[in-house]
Amino acid sequence: MRTDPQSFCPPMPRRPDRRLAQAIDAPARDGGCRFATPAQRLKGVRYLLVVPIPYFVSSDGSIWLNDLWLRDLRAHLDYIDDLTVLAPCGAYVGQPELKRACIPKHARLRFSPLPVSNSFPKALLSLPKTVFRVIRAVKNSDVVHSGVAGWPIPPGLVVNPLAALMGKPLIIVVESAFWRVSDPATATRRVRLRAFVTEAFAKLSIKYARLAIFTQKAYRDELKGTSKARLMVAPATWISAENTLPRQEAEALWARQPKRPRFLLAARLIPEKGVHLALNALRALEVNGIEVEFDIIGEGPLADDVLKTARDFQNVRLRLLRPTPYGAPFFRLLQRYQVVVVPSLSDEQPRIILDAYSQSIPVIASHTAGNRQVVDSDKTGWLFPKGDLIALADCLTACIDDPSVLRPCGLNGLELARSMTHEAMHLERAEVIAELFGK
Repeated sequence: MRTDPQSFCPPMPRRPDRRLAQAIDAPARDGGCRFATPAQRLKGVRYLLVVPIPYFVSSDGSIWLNDLWLRDLRAHLDYIDDLTVLAPCGAYVGQPELKRACIPKHARLRFSPLPVSNSFPKALLSLPKTVFRVIRAVKNSDVVHSGVAGWPIPPGLVVNPLAALMGKPLIIVVESAFWRVSDPATATRRVRLRAFVTEAFAKLSIKYARLAIFTQKAYRDELKGTSKARLMVAPATWISAENTLPRQEAEALWARQPKRPRFLLAARLIPEKGVHLALNALRALEVNGIEVEFDIIGEGPLADDVLKTARDFQNVRLRLLRPTPYGAPFFRLLQRYQVVVVPSLSDEQPRIILDAYSQSIPVIASHTAGNRQVVDSDKTGWLFPKGDLIALADCLTACIDDPSVLRPCGLNGLELARSMTHEAMHLERAEVIAELFGK
């Protein structure tokens, strides 16, 4: 298996956003001219993209990525002319969830490998090799796009300081505050220490960045410190224009919905997602004799708790569904429901909210920093106090008692989803990146 940087391209032709390809060619205020598109302005800029998610190489040298990874890569290529991806590299051994990226040799897309480590001791042992490869990649770049995420050791822990020391413009993207402790009272000293150190590292990285991109305003306000970086908020989204329901289809979907709403919770079955909170709220409905159809889809350590609770119910029909691949099958599944429930306890923004909006489905969500950024209460859904099972039960009951409120909220969410596609997110990023680093 080759481990040197390799050149590859996406398996299908790129489809740049029409707004990216549309020339403006407007004269600048000083009488000069400027490039029309981000792609033109970034042409020739050597861009290093640091990703903690591994890519895989088969015996014939081809690259394999998971579907969302590949899709995001295509979006970067719409406006970045010379791209190097620095990421952990593993061996492809027929993983069914991966897709092949077959790229012509002349494409200016390169993959530079980092060691794969599945434990902290292994990551420490491979640290010298990581540092060597990071130095080489950063040295050969004009712009470094990094972050603070990763396990067991974030790549940014090496990349960010070296980029600052070598004088390379640094872009930091904060997609989630994975390190933060949801319940400090039950967290171990080791977990709290890791959270403290990671938070400090995130703030230091942002301090030395030229551009910091946050998926929510709360991250920006809490981590910016005294940084003089350009600060940008761009909520995380994976929905695409082609997966977003046309208004006419959404109207038709609501016209044939049952009178009694069906609820869906789609998440990893872990405490941070509020799974126990949802189960306790359903228990409250069961005690009050309220009939409700509630499905949970996902995998995780709390699956047995869901199944056990379901067996205890008579009025509440609770089902645990097997995960459905993200994309068209998952969006078709969403269309069977009238409300999506997001009782998360962490401050991350679950992507399921915008997924639901794309299918014209309102949400009931906990009032967390990530959720309240994309949920307009009484317009696209409803917010309830984080961790309040009675408030969640009341929201469920209100939707059952008066389902007429669901359709207008669902249609409002659909309009919001149209302006928050994955393509639109990249367009917004591209314009700022071209403004700061383009020619």
